[in-house]
Amino acid sequence: MKAVLISIQPKWVELIASGKKTVEVRKTKPKIETPFKCYIYCSEKDYDKIFCIDKFMHKVFLDGNGKQKVIGEFVCDCITPLYNVCYDEWDRLIGSLHRIEKELVRQACLTEKELHNYASGQRCYAWHISDLVIYDKPKELSEFNHCGVNYHFNPPITRPPQSWCYCEKLKGETE
Repeated sequence: MKAVLISIQPKWVELIASGKKTVEVRKTKPKIETPFKCYIYCSEKDYDKIFCIDKFMHKVFLDGNGKQKVIGEFVCDCITPLYNVCYDEWDRLIGSLHRIEKELVRQACLTEKELHNYASGQRCYAWHISDLVIYDKPKELSEFNHCGVNYHFNPPITRPPQSWCYCEKLKGETE
């Protein structure tokens, strides 16, 4: 069964793990029905310490152990298009659709300017995060297999995706 492996920088992983960030904004979206499982790959950047909240609500510092590993998963239960307009026009727009977009940007822990800089005038998508699980022990990238029509078999993933990629659900997981 298809799932998605999504690459996220440590500062955003920390906000997701703390429950503050409930929307992930991307320029593309998968061609699979929602809801679907997303595995969170923590990319390496400038953070020395990343904290996550474990299932007992204890703060856990990964101290680099979560960098370049899959630290958890969530269910993407909905994807909402964000119709990106010029930043100068953003504040002048009114209406319920625009209020919803502004709320999604807030839930993504972005400023409106950050969204517009990221989107560069293109449409983006708000991936809604639900049923978040942070693993007790981060998983290696090699524990995940590619999933797609370009493969005769589903080989292990050896390089992190630039943004996201399709993968198989982990063995033993149910729908």
